Amino acid sequence: MLSDLLPILTLALLVTLALAGGIVLTRRLIGRSTPSPSLSPQPSDPAAIPAGITVKPQPLLTSAEASFYNVLRLAVQDRYLVLAQVPLWCLIDVEAPSRDVLKGFLNKIALKRVDFVLIHPGTLSVANVVELDVPSPSPARQARDRLLDTVFKAAGIEIVRINADQSYTVPALAGLLGLELVE
Repeated sequence: MLSDLLPILTLALLVTLALAGGIVLTRRLIGRSTPSPSLSPQPSDPAAIPAGITVKPQPLLTSAEASFYNVLRLAVQDRYLVLAQVPLWCLIDVEAPSRDVLKGFLNKIALKRVDFVLIHPGTLSVANVVELDVPSPSPARQARDRLLDTVFKAAGIEIVRINADQSYTVPALAGLLGLELVE
């Protein structure tokens, strides 16, 4: 009689073990977060845009900057590549005695951009930085300009400051940049 119950007891034991294993596995899986099939980023996603923020395109240059850019391109001809609105940190190599000092300096320059950069087309090195200056800059703009002057002097990069309120001919701008026009 016991021999007749052995297959049933074995089957019951296997079913009980399978159920217990399933319960343990289910509890472990519930503890893990599973990705949502939704196409929109989740709040914990580093690529997510926070609620209430809207993003839309904007022009890279103002109309005055675009006009100056066109004259600048004609003035430098094919001697230089002209880049606009370049982040300061892209133009310099920074070394520091410690990670904290480096981080502090990079935070200081992180959002600073320069108006125009003249790049040698062969070496791709920075030849000049061209900044458009307004006649009565705000204190914040003055501090930014001092920072740029200090950084570029330390890096050995010439900065050319141009009056933003003035119109320039191609020959006049070439002269301010120390360039001779080639006919």
